[in-house]
Amino acid sequence: MLDLTEEISSMITDRRMDEEKVLSLIRDMLVSAYKRKFGTDENVIVRFFPNDRGEENRQVEIYSVKEVVNEEDWYDSVKQIPLDEAEKLVDEVEPGDQLEIPLNPRSFEYSAVQSAKQRSQQVVKEYNTDRVYVDAKAMEGKLVIGEIKKKLRNDDYLVNLNLEDTDAIFPIRGQSPRETYEITEKLKFFVEKVDKGDEARGRDGAMKKRKGGVRILLTRASKEFVKALIENEVPEISSGDVEIKAIARHAGVRTKVAVDTRKSDIDPVGSTVGKAGTRIQTVMTECEGEKIDVVRYSDDPLVFIANSLIPAQVRRVVTIDPSTKHVVAIVDDSQLGIAIGQGGVNVKLAKALCDWNIEVKTQEQFNEMEETMEIYRNVDSLFKPEEQAETEEAPLTNDEIGIDPDDTPITDVGLDDSLVRKLHDVDIWSIQEFFEYSDEELRDKGLSDSEIETVRNSVEVTEEDADEETFECPICHAVLPAGTEVCPSCGAEFEFE
Repeated sequence: MLDLTEEISSMITDRRMDEEKVLSLIRDMLVSAYKRKFGTDENVIVRFFPNDRGEENRQVEIYSVKEVVNEEDWYDSVKQIPLDEAEKLVDEVEPGDQLEIPLNPRSFEYSAVQSAKQRSQQVVKEYNTDRVYVDAKAMEGKLVIGEIKKKLRNDDYLVNLNLEDTDAIFPIRGQSPRETYEITEKLKFFVEKVDKGDEARGRDGAMKKRKGGVRILLTRASKEFVKALIENEVPEISSGDVEIKAIARHAGVRTKVAVDTRKSDIDPVGSTVGKAGTRIQTVMTECEGEKIDVVRYSDDPLVFIANSLIPAQVRRVVTIDPSTKHVVAIVDDSQLGIAIGQGGVNVKLAKALCDWNIEVKTQEQFNEMEETMEIYRNVDSLFKPEEQAETEEAPLTNDEIGIDPDDTPITDVGLDDSLVRKLHDVDIWSIQEFFEYSDEELRDKGLSDSEIETVRNSVEVTEEDADEETFECPICHAVLPAGTEVCPSCGAEFEFE
């Protein structure tokens, strides 16, 4: 009988294997050794017994089961035992009985023992791989704390995550250019990907053959890393009161985060930034001082675009081509450099955040752009057939532009063509639609105060002209405006009740 107390306890404690798995592994190992020696495993039994201290299943015995036969019928030494030999082992026995004959595993051939041992080691390795994979997979898409263990030749690092016999890989592409890393330094990481088995995804995204095991990829340069940091710092996000709608990052330089809420009593930007900026400052410190802009999300793309260019102040946003999502953000001269950012990073991140093609221009630059576009339109019209040109220039009917038949099109109040185009760009097609918005809402759509006043004044004049009453002078029959007290033609004086 073999006492395996130490081996079994070690596998349960150190390898964190459950007892049934350990006993099954030992049983398979002994059966495999038996089969390698005797050529079959049909007549082998493995049993476990308590040890001297009463600990269950810590000693093991292996038996060869043989049928008792008369000597003249004996022909299989593996599965049969002659009656005279059986009588030496058991007092009362007869042909046909089954005897369990204990064996000493140490008597097995060396090659059989080695083969069984290698198989058991492979099983233990597979079990460990499965267990580590389950533990690592649970970390995927989350923040973890790891210790920098070793720098590799390709500038990747190995990171200890306290997973047995498995280190995570911190590749160079996941490292922030703003940061430097020291051996034994403990940092937060985002678990980007966990792979297992004979295939794993390479850095180029393709599946490649590799040896078995678990491969864990870490990053501190992805936008998901910053997102996870913010989610950890802002309880309103965890509760669902505030939502991160979009995020764009240039690692080591700047990150932009768009937040929103469905609750009117919550300020999503203020909640994310924290009182006196404490929450976002914690995130920035973890990113070694990388700038983080938190902006308010809006379903109106023009408003969202203006917000995304923070810290610059945008006067208005003009849609150039909705089909290609091309807009121009107009800023004051003093805000141009801020809106574009060093190396263009601010406007690039705004483009990524909003998914629009954004140009930043001053009012003067935009005016020149409009003049150039107008010249191109005029030149283009010269090469169009006359019928096509006439068709394009024909004004659209109320039905064609989708407004109420009783509404007055915005084109009918004498506004400048550029202002009409701007109103159409923000989906205002009639006077009645214009007056449905407050001044604040019109400013959010990109209209300036002077443009709002121009539209209002033109409409007021039109309404006054339409409503004005007249009367005829009874002396000279001149048509005079209502309220005239002296006729300018004949000098007649009038009184009104």
